[in-house]
Amino acid sequence: MSLGRTGELAIFVVLLALGRPVLVPLALAFYLAFVLTPPSNGLERLGLPRSLSVAAVVGSALAIVGVLGTVLVAQAADLHRQMKTYAWQTSQKLSGLRAGKLGALGDLTGVFSELGRALDPALGPTTSAMPVRVLVGGQSTYQRLEEALGPLVQPLGLVTIVFVLAIFMLGNREDLRGRLLQLVGPQNLTVATRTMAEAVNRVGRVLLTQAYINSVFGAVLAVGLYVIGVPYALLWGALAALLRFVPLLGAVIAALLPTLVAFAVFPGWRGALLTLALFVVVETLASNVVEPVVLGKRTGVSALALLVSALFWTWLWGPAGLLLATPITVCAAVVGRHVPELAFLSIALGDDAGLNVEVNFYQRTLAKALKDAYRLAKRLTAETSLAQTLDDVVVPALGLMVHDLNVQAIDQKDADRVVADISDIVGRLRPQLADPGGRATWPRVVGVAAESRADLLLLQMLHATLIEQSLQLLPLAELDRSRALAAAVEAQPAAICIAALPPSGNVNARFLCRRLRAELPAAHIVVLMPEAERHRSREAAARLREAGANGVAYNLREATSLLLEMG
Repeated sequence: MSLGRTGELAIFVVLLALGRPVLVPLALAFYLAFVLTPPSNGLERLGLPRSLSVAAVVGSALAIVGVLGTVLVAQAADLHRQMKTYAWQTSQKLSGLRAGKLGALGDLTGVFSELGRALDPALGPTTSAMPVRVLVGGQSTYQRLEEALGPLVQPLGLVTIVFVLAIFMLGNREDLRGRLLQLVGPQNLTVATRTMAEAVNRVGRVLLTQAYINSVFGAVLAVGLYVIGVPYALLWGALAALLRFVPLLGAVIAALLPTLVAFAVFPGWRGALLTLALFVVVETLASNVVEPVVLGKRTGVSALALLVSALFWTWLWGPAGLLLATPITVCAAVVGRHVPELAFLSIALGDDAGLNVEVNFYQRTLAKALKDAYRLAKRLTAETSLAQTLDDVVVPALGLMVHDLNVQAIDQKDADRVVADISDIVGRLRPQLADPGGRATWPRVVGVAAESRADLLLLQMLHATLIEQSLQLLPLAELDRSRALAAAVEAQPAAICIAALPPSGNVNARFLCRRLRAELPAAHIVVLMPEAERHRSREAAARLREAGANGVAYNLREATSLLLEMG
């Protein structure tokens, strides 16, 4: 019995939750091994044996973690003891603000009073019953030691397991990679190699660099808070470095607690405002100066996906999940790019646009959101050129419309409306240039639509691109083949461009080529036949040349080049 994707996802989440005691140390060890691999490789390049290089980097990391952990635990414990004092001080300050008639700020007094009571029962109502701890006899040394060290056993055990696993991973990284490739099998070796290479590249370029940036970010904040005089500066710096892995909200949350403590400790607003200003300045520099230069604009994962992932993994695995959320998300997005069965991961997590730009333009036009479609086309025109925007966005959108009409996804009325709307957008995009018709050095080119209004719109777009090149095009508005032929022959042009959107326009294009070649043997005939996959159009192009065409263009720029050469 098939469970469906939802059922499989639910089972996967349950397994992740149940496997937390094993999966969390393993994932943390992988992350630590990856962070320590570059310095280990650097020591090996200096001539140090692998065993010594691994011992050096792991020993350094263990010393840093040990010192920081000891200081942070001591500061966190002291903060816990002082929270009732800070809550009382804040309450008194807010009471003073209320007495000063500063409005609703005074109403926050009760909030902080309740916070103090929640943090310490000693601040609760005097009528409340206080818990009494009864000691039977004296405690032995072992019992006192167990009571003191008991809360530290589990964290120390986790750290020990993580570092032991990381040591084995660092020392045997080539063997681990080979075993992993062997597990996927020789038939999937190429895909696995590409996936692993991209994952390592992205993790190395994004996550490893992000870890270093966040560490410097936390260190700068700790020093700044220490200079300001905010208590527990090292704790706030470490917390800020960890929370900054959460996009958008991490820095805001990290700034909240030290700002509140500064508000409680310092008289007036100076300390709180300096603390807040420090976070704003450092975060602005990090996100707008350092990261764009070091990391570039794209990370491979969208900010929204990182935020949701951070929330999910923190809920599932706690603080360790917050640290691991970014590498897990990046690796999942990379796997989705290379494994077709998991392509949904790349779509959901990647930073690519949700729709291709031409599909987005067509969808906005089909949905009558013309302002969105125009803004998209205008932005692309400003970034590139009118001809490139028409070729890469508008013409493919016309092809999508013709396809939908052929498969009856839309009716003729909708198709005519889309053509009219796109025509209006192209008219607004086209620069106001004077027609070069008065210049006798340029021959006049006549445009003939093979079948539909979409073909006529294609000629209008070609007209816009030719004007930029000082060449005149006269699009014939006749859709009837006989009338179009008569009008083209009457104009006696030096060149003729037949616009034909595949697939239905190809037959009419061949008919027009034969008749025009018979009536105008000296004219140069170019067929504009847009096609996304040119190999499918080669046979059609050969038939068009047999029917009398001098050249076949697959986009507006090629048609412009062919017509300019004939001039």
